[in-house]
Amino acid sequence: MNVLVIVDGGLVETLQASPLVRSLATGLEAARVTVACAPVAAPIAAQMPGVVEALGLEALAPDGVNPGSLLRGWLALRRRRFHAAAVCAIGGAAPTLAFFTGIPRRAGVASGVATLMLTDHVDREGTENRAALWLRLGAALGVPAASTRAEYDPGHGARIAAEQRMLASGFEDGRLMIAVAPGNGFADAVPLVASRSLAWEPERYAHLCNELTRRHGAGVVVLGTADDRLYVDAMLMDVESDTLDLAGEVTSLPEVAAVLERCDLLVCGDSPLLHLAAAVGTPSVGLFGPTSGTVRAPYGPEHRVVQAVDGGAPSLRQIRVDDVLAGIEAAAL
Repeated sequence: MNVLVIVDGGLVETLQASPLVRSLATGLEAARVTVACAPVAAPIAAQMPGVVEALGLEALAPDGVNPGSLLRGWLALRRRRFHAAAVCAIGGAAPTLAFFTGIPRRAGVASGVATLMLTDHVDREGTENRAALWLRLGAALGVPAASTRAEYDPGHGARIAAEQRMLASGFEDGRLMIAVAPGNGFADAVPLVASRSLAWEPERYAHLCNELTRRHGAGVVVLGTADDRLYVDAMLMDVESDTLDLAGEVTSLPEVAAVLERCDLLVCGDSPLLHLAAAVGTPSVGLFGPTSGTVRAPYGPEHRVVQAVDGGAPSLRQIRVDDVLAGIEAAAL
């Protein structure tokens, strides 16, 4: 049985579809699962357990919908034969593609007129986590949830590279290792939200790192892209903890995931890194201001959300270091 999982959004939404992918792959006899998603997320989707093919379609990227991209997406899908589709989307582009591709059974989220393009639908339940919402699409297709955890395999090469970096630095010596990503370099584009507002202040990250070292003897692994250098340097000026600065050095997502796999915890803002950590079994504490942690954070009790108080214009500046420390220590570190 050929099943299409079609995801509208970025890396976050695609990784949130991983539990659904695993459920479909294990719950349907002889299932072959294809994931169609934004081009940036296709390499990650290809490494999810149970995926036989990942298609990067421009029409599924944030702000990528136009008549040309929809036509190209339709042409890519119509060359393949699918028996059912799980449409992980709130908007209309993904249901439109599934409908005009001629897939006989299409389960998705009820959303205005786009609901008419679905054969089965589920209703959103308030500010439901997207991973939980996508899992309910599997139930609509008659497949129970096999796992609620995101899953991703960084690959042997990425694991070896991460091991060499961390062992060569002498950093892996049995201490607690906390990964932090103070910038925006890995973040998805979020409509109507300025990217700068998704980053916590570097001085607060520095204070957090120092407290984690003082209280728990933690070492700190710093992650980020070259674009995050200003954030990272500003943080490191005030950090007294032992640090391993990999920002700008480890930027391929498989190797970043392999580094996260060797850490005990990740702390960062609304970022795909939270979901990569979850997918390799590392707990996380996510800092959310203008976006909803309830909706966008990793799914499961081992992942904590620190959400800025909604005062009309929630900002990460409303989150105190003590709030984050409480979230970390509640995770039984």
